Amino acid sequence: MKVLSLRSRILLAFIAGSALVGLLFGLSTIIFAYHTEDQVFETLLQAEAAYAEQQLASVSAIQPRLQFVSYYADVSALPQQIQATLQHAPLRNEFALDSGQHYHLIRLSQGFLLADVTEQLVVRQMRPQLSLFLLTLLAIVVLCSAGFAYLLARRVLKPLHKLTQLVDSTGLNPDMPLTGSFADDFAPDEIGRLARALQKARQRVAEFIGREQQFTKDVSHELRTPVTISQGALTLLCHTPLTAQQAQYVARLQHAQQQIAQSIAVLMLLAREQLPASQRVALLGPVEQSILQQQHKLEAKPVQLQLNISEDAGVVINDTVLLMLLNNLVANAFDYTAAGVISISFTRNILTIQDSGSGIDAAIRDQAFEAGVKGERSQGMGVGLSLVKRLCDKAQIRYQLESSAAGTCVRLQFPQ
Repeated sequence: MKVLSLRSRILLAFIAGSALVGLLFGLSTIIFAYHTEDQVFETLLQAEAAYAEQQLASVSAIQPRLQFVSYYADVSALPQQIQATLQHAPLRNEFALDSGQHYHLIRLSQGFLLADVTEQLVVRQMRPQLSLFLLTLLAIVVLCSAGFAYLLARRVLKPLHKLTQLVDSTGLNPDMPLTGSFADDFAPDEIGRLARALQKARQRVAEFIGREQQFTKDVSHELRTPVTISQGALTLLCHTPLTAQQAQYVARLQHAQQQIAQSIAVLMLLAREQLPASQRVALLGPVEQSILQQQHKLEAKPVQLQLNISEDAGVVINDTVLLMLLNNLVANAFDYTAAGVISISFTRNILTIQDSGSGIDAAIRDQAFEAGVKGERSQGMGVGLSLVKRLCDKAQIRYQLESSAAGTCVRLQFPQ
């Protein structure tokens, strides 16, 4: 949907306001002209009525002074259409006949004075010229108002437009540095205050992002050494004679070691503005690798695993990111399915992971991808799905989650 700029809104508001005021002024002018004309006729007829009453008092013949005024002694002598109208509206004083004639009636103590004002209706005769004059005046007012609004909007919104361009340029080029004093270029008015507030907010955000990235780098760097040492120790331990129980413990330690290494990779990836370059990756291998890493979670569970992915199926993504997504989603399916079927399939560029577990609580279903949100039965930190969301957003992968008491289904639609 196209959004009008503030300049256009101001311009339209001025034009609409001027047009409305002009129309109201024109309408009031026409009403005033008609009212003035009626008042003139009323004044003239009242003077004629007073003169006629004097003639009636002196028992003289009624002789109106105005040529368009006539005296009628009885209602039956009035024109037929006026008689018919008076039968329904006996107090009416003004009559417009079908023939186009216009009359004003005034009652005397004996009889009526009837004025045929058809030829005296000046406003009716001038109505085309008056309408043309008012429309011309309206056009001039609207044009002047539009010009004034354009100049005003251009002058007032110029600093706001400048600030908007500055913000847009940093949004399109986030790596481009902003001068620390860009707000000094604006006057100390409302827009200047907004510029200073944006400057402070951007500085705080930049400092926060810098601290977060540095913290992530430091943690990742410090963890790599002990992880490498423990991995070497586990490798040596695997080549020594072990009992079955000891081998099981070592396998668990190796799995935890892989999880730690992947967590470090996640931290490093999420600390970057962009993910590493994507490439076409065969999907079946990473899915099988993720299943093997999580298989201990299905021990002693009556769960059937169905895998429907062809050997030539592939997606365009970074292989490390793909494995992180799979590990989180497969781990959730394995953790929360006590019995039944877990299905992993891929068709039309959509990866579907569906389980028959207990599902996600209805109270948190809509917030499942938010950080820290987890169900009552969850043993984790509520981070897994939020990591999935952040990685999908960065890799431009559409995600969809459906969950009920019959199980949970997650679909990932990969870019072409």
